[in-house]
Amino acid sequence: MPKASKHKLYTLPSNFNEMNKFIEVNKIQLMEHIVTSIEYAIDKKLSFVEIFSFKNSDFVVTLPENQFKENLDNVYSYYIEKEQYELCIRVKSVESKLNSILDKITHEKKEKPSKKQK
Repeated sequence: MPKASKHKLYTLPSNFNEMNKFIEVNKIQLMEHIVTSIEYAIDKKLSFVEIFSFKNSDFVVTLPENQFKENLDNVYSYYIEKEQYELCIRVKSVESKLNSILDKITHEKKEKPSKKQK
């Protein structure tokens, strides 16, 4: 039997007005969920991660790996703006993990000789 995943979708209200109020009150938690989701995707080597779902809906918000860095940067900027400096450390840690993987991929691509070089 497969092991249960620790990653859960964050469920948002479907109603636009309710969702706006919910986001306003829970913005830090939502940001933390984004960071956690990206870290999960990095650890599991996923090309995308599901982040949010909506009540009474099958709609799911996903984040592709090519948007991980941009989202981490946005979360970091938000934390700086709101003076949530203690949360910045975690964002930078996840960003470092992402950069390490991207550097490894770049290095591997440079080492592989192309077919034209033969």
